[in-house]
Amino acid sequence: MSNVSSISSKRIIQGGMGAGVSGYRLARKVSGYGQLGVISATAADNLLIRGLQNGDSGGELRDALGHFPNQDIAKRTIDRFYIKDGKANDEKYILNQFPSFEKINNAEFRLKNKDLEDTLVAGAFTQVHLAKRGHSNPVGANFLNKIEWAQLPTLYGAMLAGVDVILIGAGFPREIPEILSSFTSGNDGKMSVSVSDKKYSIVFSPQRYGKSEVKRPVFLGVVGNHLGVKGLPNADGYVFEGPIAGGHNPPARSKTLNDIGEPLYGPKDEMNFDLLAMLLKQNGGHQPYWLAGNYSARLAEAISHGASGVQVGTPFAFSQDSGITTELKQQALEEIINGTAKVLTSARASPTGFPFKIFQLPGTVGTQETYDKRERVCSLGHLIEICEDAGGRIITRCPAEPVEGFVRKGGSPEEAEGRICLCNGLMATIGLGMPGEPPLVTSGADFTAVKELVGKHGMKYTAENVVDYILGKV
Repeated sequence: MSNVSSISSKRIIQGGMGAGVSGYRLARKVSGYGQLGVISATAADNLLIRGLQNGDSGGELRDALGHFPNQDIAKRTIDRFYIKDGKANDEKYILNQFPSFEKINNAEFRLKNKDLEDTLVAGAFTQVHLAKRGHSNPVGANFLNKIEWAQLPTLYGAMLAGVDVILIGAGFPREIPEILSSFTSGNDGKMSVSVSDKKYSIVFSPQRYGKSEVKRPVFLGVVGNHLGVKGLPNADGYVFEGPIAGGHNPPARSKTLNDIGEPLYGPKDEMNFDLLAMLLKQNGGHQPYWLAGNYSARLAEAISHGASGVQVGTPFAFSQDSGITTELKQQALEEIINGTAKVLTSARASPTGFPFKIFQLPGTVGTQETYDKRERVCSLGHLIEICEDAGGRIITRCPAEPVEGFVRKGGSPEEAEGRICLCNGLMATIGLGMPGEPPLVTSGADFTAVKELVGKHGMKYTAENVVDYILGKV
């Protein structure tokens, strides 16, 4: 069993913000300062291979790969992607393999691309390994449950590096405790996946990565409110993340949208702490929890509700230690300080179908003008939908890909309307996008803490400043 007591004393969980906004540098700073730093496991393969193509300044990625249990895979990854002194700015990145699958039998399938699988494992390993350097405190890894096809190898890669906590949102991954048990003892992991309304399991085999046993991490479910305890009763603990938080948000109970296309959240979406206490008691009363979504200055309030602490994202996202490029950070902070920042909760943008927060910065794909100019392309595939074609082959499609291709594979034009390629946009936000790819910035809707931090410490405030700010509000 996992040792949840090892993290229940942490007052602050730094939110896992993908892709690469919560990179190893930010997580290392927060964990080294005594709280729970969290890397985003989303697109960990591309963080590795594009970092290598940029020249791996300082050599940390290659050094981390030197600790990877299977050195043949590590060497092959470096040989394939590392470019000494880095590629030219106008040169395209070498793409990773696009995910494809093969059936094992009528109920199971697996990734067909072994090189892709290897970079998923190695990418997550690298992020966690580097986040754990220089201190002995716990480190977490955040996963998006909607990225089903990549979850098992990425999860195992994080476990290979000794990750202490995994946090999973955007769904109810009830099979995770069983998967953790399998991986801990070196056995195959299987996860249920819906493929064109048929039930399959995707299978990952960890044996060739060089370890027979790995440590079992604590599993925290990231859910919208108290009802998440019913949907995910077997988590070790919870993060209750309200709709003010950045990134993906829980769907509203009401299907009504406001006049700019945002979900309308109501009383049924709010936390009920009396019901929460009852549900946790039914589970044995041992599961700690943290509150998230505009809780930067509300640690004392969270503790009064029985929480161990708070999860905070947005103030960390705009600190100098996050992965957002300096230029974008400066642009966003200027709008925040000037009071002109606009954040939209879009019900359409994300290919996952979940509401998604968009910071509408000029020049980013979160604005209609830039969105209209961008050519639709799906080249990374993290948010793909797995489906069957007419012949029973397992294929992929994404509502953010070119509409003709999406429709040809069984999708509808209506489903594709207004979708944004989060994968390419978020990679551009951290300086790892293809030449000409516009970035996409996501954040929470409340900037009070950011304004106070800038007022006290300036535009280049640090992750440690954020921690001190939160703890100072008790």
